[in-house]
Amino acid sequence: CHGTATFSGFRIIWLNHGYAVNEEILPPDWQPWFFNANDGTNEGIRHRAKPFMGVQFHPEASPGPVDTAFLFGAFVKLI
Repeated sequence: CHGTATFSGFRIIWLNHGYAVNEEILPPDWQPWFFNANDGTNEGIRHRAKPFMGVQFHPEASPGPVDTAFLFGAFVKLI
């Protein structure tokens, strides 16, 4: 996670595996959550009403000491 919050909670990340979620076909209950800093592709989504979320990067990769700590905190709260 680049560490920069943008657009009311969206995050920018710095790596890309070559795959991305096509935002144009996301069901209305899902919203984009993370964007790639290099090419703007989507790297994460979350459900608007249910406790579902997913990312297409490695939050444990430690780009910064606490950049993605909130993801792990959110996950722990769900279990």
